[in-house]
This record gives sequence, C-alpha cells and structure tokens, in this order.
Amino acid sequence: MSMRTGWWWTLRHTLGIPEHAVSWRERLVATVTAGLGIAMVALLGSAWVGDGSALALHSLWLVASIGATAVLVFAVPHGALSQPWAVLGGQGLSALAGVSVAHVLGGGVLAAASAVALAIAVMHSCRCIHPPGGATALSAVMAVGADGSLPGWSFVLSPVLLDAGLIVLLASLLNAPFAWRRYPVAWAFRHAAAVPGAALAPEAPFTSRQLRAALDELDSVIDVSDEELQAIYQALRRQQDHDALQPGDLRIGGYYSNGQAGETWAVRRIIDASEPGARKPQVIVKTVAGPGRGDIRVLTRSEFLLWGRYEVVPDGGAWQRMDTVRD
Repeated sequence: MSMRTGWWWTLRHTLGIPEHAVSWRERLVATVTAGLGIAMVALLGSAWVGDGSALALHSLWLVASIGATAVLVFAVPHGALSQPWAVLGGQGLSALAGVSVAHVLGGGVLAAASAVALAIAVMHSCRCIHPPGGATALSAVMAVGADGSLPGWSFVLSPVLLDAGLIVLLASLLNAPFAWRRYPVAWAFRHAAAVPGAALAPEAPFTSRQLRAALDELDSVIDVSDEELQAIYQALRRQQDHDALQPGDLRIGGYYSNGQAGETWAVRRIIDASEPGARKPQVIVKTVAGPGRGDIRVLTRSEFLLWGRYEVVPDGGAWQRMDTVRD
C-alpha cells in the first residue's frame, strides 16, 4: 500500500503533473499523424490558394495557431476541446472576433487584450471553446500594419477556416486506422462492445441528463468528451471490482470506508477480530465518521466486506484513501 504524501507528490500535484502516461504506441501515433497532418495542410492549402510554394511558411495560407490545433486533434483526439465543432467554430469565430477588433481599435495592447477576451466570450457562448482560437484572434490584431493597414475579412475564410477544415478532415482520415483513437470521438464509441452471449450492448452507466447535471454542478470546462467520461467511469468500476477488499485485507486498527457519497458516507474502524480461519470469523467495528458515529457492532467478515469498499487513513483534516496494488 502506498500513500500520496511527501513534498514531491505535493509539488507534482500543485504543478498539475499527471501521474499516468499513455503508452509508447499512442505517443508514436500522435507524433507521426500530427506531423503528416501539418505537412498535408501546408501542401493542400498552398495548392488551394495557388501559392505553389509549400515551404514558405510565412505565406498567408497557413496560420500559426493551426499547430496548436494539431496538438489537440492528434494528441488528444477525444478531448472536448478537440472535436470538429470546437475546431471549426472556435477558430472561425475567434478569427472573426480578432478582425472585428482590429477594424475598430486597430493594433496595440488594448486591441490585443480585447480580441482574446472577445474570442473567449464568443466561444463560450457558442459552446466551441478551442484554446488555439485565442492565438488566432491575437494574430488578426498583430496583422495590423505600421501604416495602419488592416487584415481583410477574407482572413476568416483563408487561411483560418481553410486550415481548420483541412485539419479536421485529415484528423478523421489519419486516425481512422486506429480504432482506439478514431476522430471525432463519436466514431470511436459508436459501436459499443456487446457482452458475450448478449443480444445488445450494455446500457450506459449514467444518462446524458445526469451527466449534464453533474457538469453543471461543477460549473467548469472539462476537456473530456461525454463518451470518454462514460468509458472512464466504466473503467474505474472495473478497477474497483479488481481492487475490492478481500478477507485477508482486514486488520485490527484499520479504517474502512463504504465509498458512498453524501449523507450515506461512513467510515468504520476494526477494533477487534477473530482469526480469518475461525469457525465463525467476526469483526467488531466502531463507526468513526458518518451516520451512527460512535456505534459499535459485531459483524461477520462477509457482512463487513459487503459494506466496506477500501481502506482509508486520517490525514490532517481529511480521510485519505489507501492505494492497494494487486497482481
């Protein structure tokens, strides 16, 4: 068992360094497809506008923020911020916001700040948050010349929407051979795997209404698609079943949680127990948190295992879950 304590874990947690990493296969596919995607956007974009010079990256048919878009659609293809509407709407509306601000305020600090702020407001309102859109809006303001020349409205269509459309198309094509990362995310989860012997796939763990209500409760933009949230929940349930408490895990003095939420959550401590091999293996437990706090009960080990989900320890002002690793 291991605890998430110490200065190193605190630093990692504060900086937001993830504790997990994807496989080398996923990293390789993301790297290669992103490189191919940008190269093909450059080639196709130059051919579309008739520039003819695919290596002149300063040309107006390739906007710099499309590189950030490529990171999202190829490295995080199932993220909510990576989906087609986020890419097309976020890039297009941000470009429109940037050009509009440039025509009203010109260049300068106020225009730059206003363009990014307006882009965020529009993307929020249209449900197409896409971080590279902020760079696109800023690019429009930075295109204001020293002589007062302004970016044209055509900037919205070409290069921005042209590049965004091409990157969405190429992400769909280049990710298609890899079933686990098909893009858009709806294509990856369209055909749920049916349980062997069952005529239909299992039902989703929660409804779209419940998911919407839960996200409204958090009131924060989360870069995970609805389909992936369902998959993550199911994967977590499988891990919980795998790590379920076993008779040999119970120990005198240990604290155990029922894993419930809200008012039904409780923690019990084993204050005495018979041996696991006894004729009638029992445990004496005291409720130390939650409903019935202070109660002492005698339960069989089976009854306690039906109630308890995992071991916890008091850590400062909160209970900390223990990580149990089983092969």
